[in-house]
Amino acid sequence: MTRPGNRPPSAAEQRLAASLSGAVDLTGLKKRAEARRDAEKNAGAPGRAVGGGPVTQVDVDEASFEQEVLLRSAQVPVVVELMSRRAPSPLTALLATLAEEAGGRWIHATVDVDTAPMIAQAFQARAVPTVVAVAGGRPLADFEGDQPEEALRGWIGAVLQATEGKLEGPPEGMAAGHGEEGAEPADPERDAAEQALAAGDLAAAEERFAALAQARQGDHSLLEALRYVQAARRATEGDDSAEGTVAAAQRAADRSLVAGEYEAAFGVLVDAIRVSAGDDRAALRTRLLELLDALPGDDPRVLAARRDLASALY
Repeated sequence: MTRPGNRPPSAAEQRLAASLSGAVDLTGLKKRAEARRDAEKNAGAPGRAVGGGPVTQVDVDEASFEQEVLLRSAQVPVVVELMSRRAPSPLTALLATLAEEAGGRWIHATVDVDTAPMIAQAFQARAVPTVVAVAGGRPLADFEGDQPEEALRGWIGAVLQATEGKLEGPPEGMAAGHGEEGAEPADPERDAAEQALAAGDLAAAEERFAALAQARQGDHSLLEALRYVQAARRATEGDDSAEGTVAAAQRAADRSLVAGEYEAAFGVLVDAIRVSAGDDRAALRTRLLELLDALPGDDPRVLAARRDLASALY
């Protein structure tokens, strides 16, 4: 599997389809998915029904990985986005839009790495978002991080070119559009917040997520999204050259959190707390407690950071 750093691979790099054997071992995921699917079948769990149009986007977990990624990729490329719903990225909306435009020529599959860690491990993902193109049951190319639309269109075009004539193609007789039944209920307020984030309007996204988090205090995922957006906004503001130790530590933590590197984000603040005192220590502690809200309270990374904080303070 190609790993070109933080840029989409060039068209030439896509032509590695003939030498993909052994790039990533997905057999463990397949066996795990088979076992879980059999258990769900025995328990009477309903399957997913597909409507009249071609599917352009699917949500994937470890149970559905074989069906939604491996088997689908025998027909058309499946662009797997390894992401975290507690740290939403504009890339998700952009990929969804491009997939819908393509009308079934390729599928956008989203995987929440927090609930499906085995998939992230199988693809050797080091950060979120990570995007992997799968064709014929094998990974073809990948990249990390957000990408501008022009580069993303070029990358997808190269994937389609590399797989042209080598896959079964989408099912015949399917009209353009997508119609997967059983979609989640509409949530226009949350959609508006996520659309603002996708458009890069961090101020509007922060305002909308803040209002939602206040109105729906039982939904911790909204607070997680709010903390992510706040960190993203702060990371893009200010001047590094004019910062002191406290501000520099806070900025480093924000950038790590936005990159999905939670342990690093928490660790840089804990380290700064250890060598600080007075108002500086209080400011660093406050920021750390805010960032801890970006994950569920029972997350092992949060529990470890709280232990580290107690050690640093006392």
